[in-house]
Amino acid sequence: MKLRFTKMQAGGNDFILIDEREDRIVEEKKGQIARFLCRRRFSVGADGVLFLCAPTTSSYDVRMRVFNADGSEAEMSGNGMRCFAKYVYERGIVRSRRMKVETLGGLIVPEVEVDERGFGVTSIRVFMGKPVFDKIDEAFFVNEQIGEIKLTSLSLGNPHAVIIVDSFNGLDVDTVGKSIESHPAFPDRTNVDFVMVEAKRRDEITVRTYERGVGETLSCGTGSTASVLTLNELGYIDASVPVTVHTKGGDLLVELKEEGAYLTGPAEVVYEGYMLNKG
Repeated sequence: MKLRFTKMQAGGNDFILIDEREDRIVEEKKGQIARFLCRRRFSVGADGVLFLCAPTTSSYDVRMRVFNADGSEAEMSGNGMRCFAKYVYERGIVRSRRMKVETLGGLIVPEVEVDERGFGVTSIRVFMGKPVFDKIDEAFFVNEQIGEIKLTSLSLGNPHAVIIVDSFNGLDVDTVGKSIESHPAFPDRTNVDFVMVEAKRRDEITVRTYERGVGETLSCGTGSTASVLTLNELGYIDASVPVTVHTKGGDLLVELKEEGAYLTGPAEVVYEGYMLNKG
């Protein structure tokens, strides 16, 4: 059987989207499929796989499941959600520009902006909700090699640890990120965000993210949002205006409102294809 997929990216954070509403994939094979498809140079290559599923209740329009490159399932993905929303709207699966998406992390509400024809999606604004903080700017001992750092941990449906840095020069994101991701303090592992505030600017930051189960990615939507929320909590930025987040894969916009945080940015289809499903 041919398993069709669509390769998409948002800020260089790339995903393979599989619509399994009709052709269901055996549950035990989802992680295996993600590991196979995400292997760069040996397969399609991606940071994760998005499964488009029928919702479990009528309270939602559609359901999105996210599997990381290592085969583990994630609660949510901000960049993945933008890709997902573009896909389901442009294919007429959901006809409303504002949709209710079921995720492992709860309800997520993306809203698409369309071109003059009213069909092609140009950008997606995602309501990310309110954070739940655990640690706020606390001293945190990583290991003997790295030592102690200041860290803020919070959840936006998925877990993040945010570290403020003065510079990225000499920072080994993979080594430090991996050490924190798998630290005993985070039994379910965590995403790790390194954030730098732009000099003399309170509405621009730069973020690099080590994603749980993936490694450093070119961009991370929930990581960008978590970083803005952390800097706002600590008084580093002006939350009354939208904050531009610079990532290796491009810029995102994060707005903090009374009801919660919003993430805005584009998403693109890279190509479509199929693999032979031997299961």
